[in-house]
Amino acid sequence: MKNSIELCHPLRLPFYCRNIDSRDIDLPGGWRTHYYAEFFLLQEGRLQIQLDREEILLAPGDAIVICPGVKHQAAQAGEAPLRLNLIRMDPDRLPELPAYSPGLKSIFQEAWREKLPMHISAAKAAEMKLPELTSQCIREAEAQRFGYDLMVNSLLSALCMAVIRFWLGQGLNLAAARPEERPIYSLTGYIQRHLRDNLRVEDLAARCGLSYPWFAKKFREVYGVSCKDYIEQIRVAQVENFLLYTDMDLTRISEETGYADCSHMIKNFKRMKEITPGQYRLKHRQDGTD
Repeated sequence: MKNSIELCHPLRLPFYCRNIDSRDIDLPGGWRTHYYAEFFLLQEGRLQIQLDREEILLAPGDAIVICPGVKHQAAQAGEAPLRLNLIRMDPDRLPELPAYSPGLKSIFQEAWREKLPMHISAAKAAEMKLPELTSQCIREAEAQRFGYDLMVNSLLSALCMAVIRFWLGQGLNLAAARPEERPIYSLTGYIQRHLRDNLRVEDLAARCGLSYPWFAKKFREVYGVSCKDYIEQIRVAQVENFLLYTDMDLTRISEETGYADCSHMIKNFKRMKEITPGQYRLKHRQDGTD
């Protein structure tokens, strides 16, 4: 029995990096739209991608960018097995670009509005070092050694800059890139920056200028989970890193990750991971992953 690719609604970290082999994992079928950007680098086989009304056939070595909010679907083309590098990244949660640059999500969306090519040929992808960058991202994300998140963010920045420079060569007008005017579509970055604060769903709804019921409905529609669960998932991901890479006690970790108290953190961690924080730390240290 093969597994399906994790849909990643939401991204617990700002990124999700994985090598996909169709002999082990099924591609999800049907149309999808998500708030994060997606990047495929095909290594073996042929992959049929439909971006809105545009159909693209990827051959080995080809790459494709799927911008946030773009309706798309992917399917294996032919009988040969597929193997590809998959990168998913939330532009609102990645490190900020220089002050002179528009935001990363704004650039992606402007490239799509200008109908710039999302398909990158194998020769161009090799010139842009995309196979190496995506493979390094996957190795770092899977090994999870100390500082892996910093390393992946750095590699993703290089990947994004390579793609943006490719688009600039195709006529991208950065001056036309405009920030998202609807706050709910850029809320993940705000939550990331204020995770240690007392984040209340009611306050986030007010920040977006929406009533609580409408905000709750819209947030689930955009991000795939309730706002409360999204915040909890991001916090638990941070708790994991503190457990793995520090000797902080649980009370200090709960303070660093924005929990009201330690018992609340333990309860939510166990609910999501089916193991207590203490057991998690002990297990992974016995496995030699610290």
